[in-house]
Amino acid sequence: MTGMRLEVAWAKMPKGGFGESGDSIELVERPLGGLTLILADGQGSGPAARRISRMVAMKAVSLIADGSRDGAVARAVQDMLYTAREGRVTATLALLSADLHSATLVVARNSPSPVVVRQQGQIFRLEGHAEVIGTYRRTKPAMTELPLEAQSILLTYSDGLATAGKRYGKGLDWDRIDEELAVLAGSDLGPWVDDLIARGIDLDQGRPSDDISVMALGVVADDGSALRKLQASIPY
Repeated sequence: MTGMRLEVAWAKMPKGGFGESGDSIELVERPLGGLTLILADGQGSGPAARRISRMVAMKAVSLIADGSRDGAVARAVQDMLYTAREGRVTATLALLSADLHSATLVVARNSPSPVVVRQQGQIFRLEGHAEVIGTYRRTKPAMTELPLEAQSILLTYSDGLATAGKRYGKGLDWDRIDEELAVLAGSDLGPWVDDLIARGIDLDQGRPSDDISVMALGVVADDGSALRKLQASIPY
């Protein structure tokens, strides 16, 4: 499939605004064309949660790189975590894929957080029942396939964004976010995600009560350039 360019953006902040985030975000190219963004949120926070989310995310990376389909990936990751930790540890997992081979956008969710979708001028949410992984042997992902179309955007986040400001009786203005998303240019996806996570941090007065992560995948009309770019800003 040609004539499209994929834009990706992510940002995350650890609980308290310092230390190590318990969330992991990974980007992997699909062997038959396209990209997958992976967000894993380990139980708890800090280094212990990071080890869990890292294990989950890297297993997903390996399976996608080997050509496994997203639903099979989510199930295999669930089985791995359940077996490794004997059902005593949980994690959430979200896969956002642009699959050029099937010409689809694929969403696999094992997370209470919704995926916000912009497509064909409409904003809607993929939400509802999606069990976290690690506790039950037969947990399955909530799967959705959408056509791969220019001007589409997929957005998801960890629960730290959903609960931002709660302890102060505040929360994000999702009506405003939907309005912004409706007119957002795909090339502006990165700055917008940065601004969105900054709003969450501000609601928690600079010290998030939980790890906050946001990731987004956009499809835009190709400009004819073969240039590929990836930017990151990571403290150590």
